[in-house]
Amino acid sequence: MVVGRAMRTLTKNGSKEDKVMLIASLVILSCVVLGSLFYVLFGNQLIESVYRGGFLDKPIESKENHVPLEQVRVAFSRIVLICITIQLIVVVSLLHRRTRGIIKRFFTATTHPINLAVFRIVLFFTLFNSVDVSEVVWFSQFPVELRFAPTGLEWLPDYLPINETWATASSTLFRVFCFTGMIGLFTRTSVLLTLMFGFYVLGIPQFFGKISHYHHLIWFLAILAVSRCGDVFSCDAIWAAWKRADHDVTDPPGPSRIYALPLRFVWLLIGVIYFFPGFWKLGWAGFDWALSDNLKFRLYKTWLEVGNWTPFFRMDHYPLLYKMAAIGTIIFEISFIFLIFFPRLRILAALGGLALHNMTNIFMRIPFWWLQACYVVLFDWNAIFHRIGRWFYGEEMYVVYDGNCKICRRTIASLRVFDIFGRVNYVNALNKEAIKNHGLHWLDSTDIITDMYAIVGRKSWDGFSAYRALATRIPILWPVLPFLFLWLISKIGNHTYRRVGDSRTCSIADASSLEIERKYTLSSQLRVRAVVAIGVFLLFANVLCGVGHVVSSWPFACYPTFERIIGPETEIASLRISVLSSTGETLLFDEQTLSRKFYWTRWLGLIQHILSTDDAEKVRVRLKALWRLWAQNDSSLQGAGSVQFYKVILLPIPPEQQRANPVRRELLFELKL
Repeated sequence: MVVGRAMRTLTKNGSKEDKVMLIASLVILSCVVLGSLFYVLFGNQLIESVYRGGFLDKPIESKENHVPLEQVRVAFSRIVLICITIQLIVVVSLLHRRTRGIIKRFFTATTHPINLAVFRIVLFFTLFNSVDVSEVVWFSQFPVELRFAPTGLEWLPDYLPINETWATASSTLFRVFCFTGMIGLFTRTSVLLTLMFGFYVLGIPQFFGKISHYHHLIWFLAILAVSRCGDVFSCDAIWAAWKRADHDVTDPPGPSRIYALPLRFVWLLIGVIYFFPGFWKLGWAGFDWALSDNLKFRLYKTWLEVGNWTPFFRMDHYPLLYKMAAIGTIIFEISFIFLIFFPRLRILAALGGLALHNMTNIFMRIPFWWLQACYVVLFDWNAIFHRIGRWFYGEEMYVVYDGNCKICRRTIASLRVFDIFGRVNYVNALNKEAIKNHGLHWLDSTDIITDMYAIVGRKSWDGFSAYRALATRIPILWPVLPFLFLWLISKIGNHTYRRVGDSRTCSIADASSLEIERKYTLSSQLRVRAVVAIGVFLLFANVLCGVGHVVSSWPFACYPTFERIIGPETEIASLRISVLSSTGETLLFDEQTLSRKFYWTRWLGLIQHILSTDDAEKVRVRLKALWRLWAQNDSSLQGAGSVQFYKVILLPIPPEQQRANPVRRELLFELKL
């Protein structure tokens, strides 16, 4: 299909030379791809047979000229990838007009504001739900000796206070602003304050051994801070609706580029998150990353680190299955950033990502929930809600209101910013042409001026009953809907409606809506420039981190690449602690007590930082600090007389063989208490 479109494009617009070059490039690319497929199926066996038993025997007999077989396979993989990349660049260059068109449509597309609002709500809910004040405070009380600053931020702890007071206040305010951002109350201010406090609150745990890669939450907050994410489905949207209603505009904001552009940059940033891990897997280990038993031993390593845990299904028993999973992982990571440019293929990126992360959660207990939650950005929620609305409500509802009533206009404008199903038509009773076009001419003209009406087919409701009928079609009102049918509430509602309706006065709307439209357009233009500036900066910073393989930094980083191949002889360093009483007896204690306070990857990161310290004296100082932290969290250790810290070497072996671990142990330090 892609080749056919490319040929048709060049047939219309390209020269004869371009056609020849395109055909040649596509032929070469097809050959390279087929060759890669052949390599995937038979390459390792072929190279090994040639290398060990063929014409390469004699050249490698000399030890000085000996090249490991693994390096040969990696070199071959890199050559294949370079060839594919070159041919793709040639094809894209020949189809430059089509390429420019795809890119232009990507960045100039429009979308409904509800899509940006859904992303805002989910992002703030994720942040609010994932930050535990007590946990942040606990980290802030860590001994200074256990601090390991992220790459590039070694200077920051000297100027940034990390203590209980600051952590408590900042994390509490952070959750408050997350909540106000979620409901859209003072949205712009809430986003900016959440971003400011988020850098501190989410950054505190990053200084204690393990970089947790939720950096994208900070990036997305920065984009939302300059966007119009609070135009619908928010408290601010109600106030804005009132101002529009005073200018006789009850329509909510419609599809616009200002709502699509922030989402486009979020897509690209997610694409960067995935691309560089895939790039480094292939660049470092070649096809062997997927075609060897690397994934099997990665599973063993993870199960060992989690605590000899195993999943319900043992994928490691099925070589074809885990190799296909590894191939699929690389293909997904590399292709995600390209798939998002094509609307029909975008769903594959979303489904592929959800499948990948849920599989890693099932088999490795690495869920990446904070990134999965952001996948809402890949779906057109306005279209989804409208489709659901058509399923729920076969017939459209018409709401007829007095356009000369200020209260009526404000009420209708406010409700419309929450009407996500789109199954209600709002008609000004004074607009005779609209009444006729919608087939509502059978209504009494005096009655529809006096009261608000809701109509479905030939059935109608007026007054308070009309509001109750309308509430059935606006989901945000569903929680209060059952109470509206109670006798007492109905009586109070009818009385209140009648009193307000009879006392209302005619209030003609302000002269023209052109002024408010002009201000909206000017504000949108400024926001577009701001979104582009922030988005380009974030992309540039993260691409630099990806190219430089900067994994352990904050708030910009290349996400974990896992590029190294793990085999049966790969050594895993860990820490074991032996606690002795004052009489020399070994005390029984739960080694998982402290690690349970951490997420397991963060605990392992702290241990690895301690073990990788070159200075023996610093190692002892840090082990003492670790013991103080441990003893504070386990009362059973108060009677300890001495503590022995051992560095142990483990192998990634099947759970059934764990008795063979550790293969070595070394006493690092004995602490006398």
